[in-house]
Amino acid sequence: MKDQNEQIIKSHAAKAFSVNEDDVKIINRFLGGMSHLTYHIRIADLDYTFRVIGNDGNLFVDRKVEHEHIKRIIPLGINHETVYFDEVSGDKAAKYVEGTVLTEIDVKPYLGKIAAVLKKLHQSGIEPASDYGHIERLALYESFTKENNPKYDFLKKKWIEIFMTRTNQPKVFCHGDAQRSNMVLADDKLYLLDWEYAGLNEIYYDIASFGNVQFSDALRLLDVYLERKATKAEQDAVKFYRMFQALQWHQVSTRKDMIGLSEVVHFDFKMLAEKYLNLAETLYNEIKG
Repeated sequence: MKDQNEQIIKSHAAKAFSVNEDDVKIINRFLGGMSHLTYHIRIADLDYTFRVIGNDGNLFVDRKVEHEHIKRIIPLGINHETVYFDEVSGDKAAKYVEGTVLTEIDVKPYLGKIAAVLKKLHQSGIEPASDYGHIERLALYESFTKENNPKYDFLKKKWIEIFMTRTNQPKVFCHGDAQRSNMVLADDKLYLLDWEYAGLNEIYYDIASFGNVQFSDALRLLDVYLERKATKAEQDAVKFYRMFQALQWHQVSTRKDMIGLSEVVHFDFKMLAEKYLNLAETLYNEIKG
């Protein structure tokens, strides 16, 4: 599988840069993500990250919108420089940034930097190319699974009921997947990478995303972001959007299991889908309580 994946990267990168496959040197694969192939490569002594979308990955993301968002946030200087983007396939190359992914270190000393880069985006005044479209997004994902799950249906119904009370809340340009695996610390600067899920959203959505490994991290970040202790209502807003993310990733994981990716990549996506659904239930009960 390793050799096959590396050959895919070499083939796609050679096409993107108009070079021979032998000119593409594989350095290593980046971990993280559910199925995409993202590699550190070298061509003519220059280093890049190169992404090839995994099975079904383009069902969930509009690549034209992703590319537009990448272009719009260039003035902020918080993303690595994209040098190639194919809006049909989703292939993307960017200049490689030597640094440390936040999954590899204790994030607590860097919460201030994380809050600062999120505020820079949220307060930029830049208009995103699309609304995140939470309800429409779930409906789209459900169309790919055709799942019959009463627990999911109940939790989605309850989430929408709360969401409809928040329609007047302010929304800004959000990253949409601000988890630590999408953050790189380089020369004391924090980069925010991977803009697949960017769009108009509440600030709490990005803070909730940061709690993907341990939810308590999101609540710590919330206090730092607000520069004060968050109220219960603000904490519940983060829990509310983490609940949505759990419902969203439940659908994505269910689809990946349906198409056989559990066997291909040797990871139990069915188990992951159930884990996300249980998380959504736990968060709903905490909000309700």
